[in-house]
Amino acid sequence: MISLEDVFEFYSNSSSFRASLEPSNLTWKEILECLQHSDAGDFAYATIGSDKKTLLHYHFSSSNITGEDNDAIAVARILIERSIDMCESTVQEHGDSVLTVSDRCGRTPLHDLLRHASFRQHLHIRYVELIIEMSARVDEKRKTSFYWNELMLQQNRWGCTPLHMMAENPPIGYLVVSLVLKKCNDTWESRCLIHPLLQSDNHGNLPIHSACYEADTSGQWIEAFVGFLDSDYKVTYDTVFTYECLCQILESFIDDHHEEFKQFWNDNNWWSSEERGRVSLQQILSSDDNERLDDIDWSSLRTPFDDLLPKLRVLLIAAAKSNMYHTHQTQEYEISLESVHLASSVPNVPTCILQMMVLHDQSALLRTDEHGRIPLHYALVATPGNQEQYSREDSFRLNLAYWSANDESRSLVQFILDNAPRGAEIHDVDGRLPIHLAIANNRDLSSVVLPIIAAYPGSISAIDPCTNLKPFLLAASHDNASLDLIFRLAVLEPNLINA
Repeated sequence: MISLEDVFEFYSNSSSFRASLEPSNLTWKEILECLQHSDAGDFAYATIGSDKKTLLHYHFSSSNITGEDNDAIAVARILIERSIDMCESTVQEHGDSVLTVSDRCGRTPLHDLLRHASFRQHLHIRYVELIIEMSARVDEKRKTSFYWNELMLQQNRWGCTPLHMMAENPPIGYLVVSLVLKKCNDTWESRCLIHPLLQSDNHGNLPIHSACYEADTSGQWIEAFVGFLDSDYKVTYDTVFTYECLCQILESFIDDHHEEFKQFWNDNNWWSSEERGRVSLQQILSSDDNERLDDIDWSSLRTPFDDLLPKLRVLLIAAAKSNMYHTHQTQEYEISLESVHLASSVPNVPTCILQMMVLHDQSALLRTDEHGRIPLHYALVATPGNQEQYSREDSFRLNLAYWSANDESRSLVQFILDNAPRGAEIHDVDGRLPIHLAIANNRDLSSVVLPIIAAYPGSISAIDPCTNLKPFLLAASHDNASLDLIFRLAVLEPNLINA
């Protein structure tokens, strides 16, 4: 029979490049029998080398495991079980199991299991099931119910949890993600710990943000994470759809389509090659010289944007749902299936994002969706929640309200009206005009109400079918309406002035 020294040597070599070229002479069956018959009670916690990795660290990062070998899975089981069954003094020194032991970089065995590596696509599901079973054993021993989430909240040197690792590894697959996150939700019902999906790394990124940054992730992959961010977890839309998240998604979009963007520059011929390195995509889209979409040639980016759009849609849906919940907004305005309509319904969404969507689908601004509404209707009724403001120096954590107020040359409503002024004349499903929606929702006079009147002067005398009031009377009936708004509307009402 082989010795423990042989097992340690096997694991020490198993994650090296040489191991992939020179298969070991040991079999998993031999290793299992050695561990089963060993009298050394502390081998589960023993570490190898200066990295301070346990045998389980090496097992989960080994190039020799496939997730399909019963003996290999049994080896992992015995390593975890032996650690759980250790005496109380060992528990106080190492924790409740080897699953929480960190190596020199703060990684637990779960970090190694779920980290990004394309050759590890098929091994995860059975090991995850094993760890769920073992976490239940720890809970039974401690008489608790949240050990699984303790495992998922362990952070490495960079603040990343196992969920961050999983989010960066699309080959893991939807089934594993669903299994892991469902267990997080079930465990979180005890409310003893923060939900693992809401644990940020050292840069403020949530696991969902890590999923967004991967170039080869799909909308379905991101949706697997967003779908578990229930409103009960008090997730604000700025938590899900942050300034940093948006910037990195756009940066990845540009970096992953270098040739297409080079063609985009040439097609539009705005700046010299020296200037291009100092100008952002946002500056291009918001340039005063390109206020109308007709001035921008989008053809070279149409196909690349098809890959980005599903990511944006998933985040926007989560943002819209969360904002509705936290502002106690009624379900009067359902969430639209149309991308441009959906983006318009998210308060403070950067105009440059909407602009790219409209460039992709230029008829959308005047198209009614399945709820009988156009994007302008959604933009007027979306109510921002209370936003925490950040200092300018902390730019990566700026929320979208700050971006919209400081980094946009015009509001979302102004952008829509600049490119589709006829939208001011279109009634929603209830027969209300944009002027009625703007006043009923107490929108700003200069940036919203006056641009609507400028686009459709006749709206100033249009009677609101829901209240049977003209715009100035509708404003006067509003508890929070400003006197300036009421006065300006009254002055613009021709019949009132004539009387």
